[in-house]
Amino acid sequence: MSFCLYFPNVAAKLKTCQYGCVWSLRSSSKTPIAAGAFMSITSDRNEPSLRSSASSGSRLTEREWIDAAFRHIAKANFDDIRVEELAREIGVTKGSFYWHFRNRQHLVERVLEHWMDRATIQVTRWARSEEGTGKERLARLLSLPANTPPDKHGADIELAVRSWARREKLAAATVRKVDEMRAEFFLELMGELGFSGGEARHRAAIAQSFMLGEALLKTHPDRQERLAAVEMCVEFLGGSAR
Repeated sequence: MSFCLYFPNVAAKLKTCQYGCVWSLRSSSKTPIAAGAFMSITSDRNEPSLRSSASSGSRLTEREWIDAAFRHIAKANFDDIRVEELAREIGVTKGSFYWHFRNRQHLVERVLEHWMDRATIQVTRWARSEEGTGKERLARLLSLPANTPPDKHGADIELAVRSWARREKLAAATVRKVDEMRAEFFLELMGELGFSGGEARHRAAIAQSFMLGEALLKTHPDRQERLAAVEMCVEFLGGSAR
């Protein structure tokens, strides 16, 4: 999936289609939220705030370094992560980095942990907390990619992680765990829709594949077209159990 949001505990005003697909999301809570795919990973802080923190002489937090790494990954890839370059982009010296990380590898490990948390764990937690029928919850989940602001870079980061996983064991293990967690949740949703056994597994696999493809592919740049495809997919997946 590309699970992506800024996140739960959010009171939001929604306009929905007949199955609850999110058409607009205006946060009214204390917590920033960006409607999106299960993979939106960028910081709820913006770049100027980081530079303001750096220029004021305060030490950056671990989260700020991780968010800087995510922004870098969205533009390049994991192999290009360099402590010196991140420090230069943020506008600080490398000293702040070593308050939080032993070395570059430690940063990479924490980035992967945060990616799994923000792109999957938080999203499934949010989806489980949503009210409504299984069909409505499935529609809300599948509509996340179409509702993700482009500047959240969730798809770019997901692609970067999956590409790196082809040649790095830790990344491969993380991606495998993420895919298993996402598959388990979709299987749970299919159970709520009344399916079981192989039928549930097959429909869950289709839902997971649709969501990931919808997040990564650019075949329907128009948001309304993308949401229409979501509704069709929900109709197909939520048909009567046999």
